Amino acid sequence: MARSLCLFAAAAAEVAAIDTVFTDFRDADGLAGFAANARRDGFSGMLAIHPDQVDVINRAFVPTAAELERAERIVALFEANAGAGTLGMDGEMIDRPHLVQARRIIALATRLKTRQEG
Repeated sequence: MARSLCLFAAAAAEVAAIDTVFTDFRDADGLAGFAANARRDGFSGMLAIHPDQVDVINRAFVPTAAELERAERIVALFEANAGAGTLGMDGEMIDRPHLVQARRIIALATRLKTRQEG
């Protein structure tokens, strides 16, 4: 319940929802699964208690090339259909929440790319 309330509060405040730590800092596989579940649940990141956890956490929360490509397609679809509330893409219904999430993915990927170049 606490995790759900954290997600709801973060969404309402329009801030990043950050998940708690994974305490077994020697278990990289366990951390990877925990982080993947946190991302799936809607968290934007999570805390680390050991430097060795940072790369594992970053990999879990960085958009994949496929996710970025899908996000770009969603944004392009809405731009090509200004004013549409719901569209179809690849046999799925795509609506405003998908567009908002797609823009977040693109923004995150852009920030990460800028950081890597700088």
